[in-house]
Amino acid sequence: MSPLREAGEIAIGRLELRLVTDKSELLAIMLATWGSHSMMIGLHVYDVAEIDALGLYAPDGSTAALASWTLRGENAYLCALHSLKPGEGIAIRMLDEVVAAARKAGAGRLKAMVTNDNMPGLTFYQRRGFRLSGLYLDAIDAYRSIVPTIIETGYKGIPIHDALELEIVL
Repeated sequence: MSPLREAGEIAIGRLELRLVTDKSELLAIMLATWGSHSMMIGLHVYDVAEIDALGLYAPDGSTAALASWTLRGENAYLCALHSLKPGEGIAIRMLDEVVAAARKAGAGRLKAMVTNDNMPGLTFYQRRGFRLSGLYLDAIDAYRSIVPTIIETGYKGIPIHDALELEIVL
């Protein structure tokens, strides 16, 4: 194992998981990357400001990752997952923490949604066992009519129109 990989694993292990009570940082990230702090999953709108959030924090207090999720019936819904230190495995740890919290809450499945442009997100979730469970054509266009601040182009300049739902059995 390379020294860089070992250092990353030590850093990940030293991260502290906490409930996020002040969501201002998460909301700012959502506005900057998505144009809104509301997310649509399974054609239901969730306001990240109003649902549970978890954070991973470095020993110096800096934020490493944030995630927002909620339980609805027997399903948990991952509304946002942001690693502030990409490429270090922190997003994987954050997802693992959300999975554990969803299981503890009694969820049978965890669902997530990505837009048609989000190739990195689609890859990330599938590599972690998520399977495609729905395609919502023109969903983002329709949602943008309600929340006009949602970005129109995303990854590599791809126009955003559709939503893909993924899920994993817990």
